[in-house]
Amino acid sequence: MKKTATAMALVLAGGLAASAETTLVFNRYLPDQNEIMRAGVLPWAKAVEEASNGGVVIDFTASSLAPPPVQLDMIRSGIADVAINLSSFTAKQWLAPLIGELPLQFDAASSEAFSVALWRTYDRFFREAEKLDGVHVVALWALTGNHVWNNKRSMEKLADAKGLKIRVNPNGAAVTDAMGAVVVSRPAIESFEIITRGVVDGTVLPITSVQGLRLLEELKYGTLFADGLYRSTVSIIVNDTVWNAMPEADRMAIEKVSGEHLARLAGSNFDAAEAEVRALLEPSGIAVTEMPADEIETLAEAVAGETDAWAARVKDLGLDPDEVLAYFRQQLADAGN
Repeated sequence: MKKTATAMALVLAGGLAASAETTLVFNRYLPDQNEIMRAGVLPWAKAVEEASNGGVVIDFTASSLAPPPVQLDMIRSGIADVAINLSSFTAKQWLAPLIGELPLQFDAASSEAFSVALWRTYDRFFREAEKLDGVHVVALWALTGNHVWNNKRSMEKLADAKGLKIRVNPNGAAVTDAMGAVVVSRPAIESFEIITRGVVDGTVLPITSVQGLRLLEELKYGTLFADGLYRSTVSIIVNDTVWNAMPEADRMAIEKVSGEHLARLAGSNFDAAEAEVRALLEPSGIAVTEMPADEIETLAEAVAGETDAWAARVKDLGLDPDEVLAYFRQQLADAGN
């Protein structure tokens, strides 16, 4: 029987009933009912086991071994074998996923199309141009669009956001600030606690997360932006030493159900989940409004500098940002057909 170093340590500690040839320890910091787990991670883990005929098992930790912002460093150091990484928290370390998080740049309601375009763009441009030391990326996808939720007042124009204390991930800080809100940068998983305690007035989240983070009964107002303010992106990362030590057959089995395959699966699962949760918003007591198109255009102009800053970093990698953007838009159109 073969184990990764991390997995073997847990077996010796009584943490695993070791039966698989290869067991990969996955750091679990989100509950199973969270939409990222339900739509992407758990189906992936099951698919890996099936694709490998039981030769590879993903074993989830009982609790998190590290907080959300340091998942990349945790995997690199070998504390766990596999984890999800929310790109917003590693923006300074890893540029590749951030094309998907540019605010108000793309017309695309479908998470499936967005996720496929994101993976294809990573695979074509960034995989070789931006090597991640100690980390192997097996999957990358996008959530549904982010919107604004709060308990203070209905937001029917940008001016209504002024002074609201809004929790948001780091990559959403600029667009939240441009609305006039007070930015509170905290992980999304803390939303329930800080909203119910009154630490913040609201939060920026996808529609699916309102249910996934148990906020359906805790929020009063939801302001939806056509196609979302921006997308949050998430990846599945594996310790590079662990990946390279695995038999080729195991790596091939994982790759078969990862990459574009998982981008399409997770994206379609998110699309279906969004439709379900959207229908629950008003019955749950959330008053929903749509931000007018002209207000969104004004906001897009205010945050155009975010795309310029991204383009400068792309150039530093030796890539043409206009080519990357054009390719992404084309893949977005192709994947949506």
